[in-house]
Amino acid sequence: MQKWMGFFLSEHTSSLDGDRNRVDLSPGLSIDKKLLFLSQLYIGQLKGRFTVKYRVQKLTIDGMIRELSNKEISVKTSDGYRRVQIEDILQIQPVEDVIYE
Repeated sequence: MQKWMGFFLSEHTSSLDGDRNRVDLSPGLSIDKKLLFLSQLYIGQLKGRFTVKYRVQKLTIDGMIRELSNKEISVKTSDGYRRVQIEDILQIQPVEDVIYE
């Protein structure tokens, strides 16, 4: 029994470290709420902050929605345009401090 204790402790520690470093990519909004919020931003030409899933991490995009479909949006940012799949959007917030030219 003593022979295996070190193995179990190291496995348990590495498992806990993996859980601690994991990024939560679960969507907080239903598809209906996403489409509602996106259409409100699009119609009002309001700036938004979009937290999206990008590979295995979260990415924040600030900008205005220029195109909206039921599958994706096109967001004008300070760097150009970004296409984002609606299913990859995790959070949506209105923003007032984004500056564009």
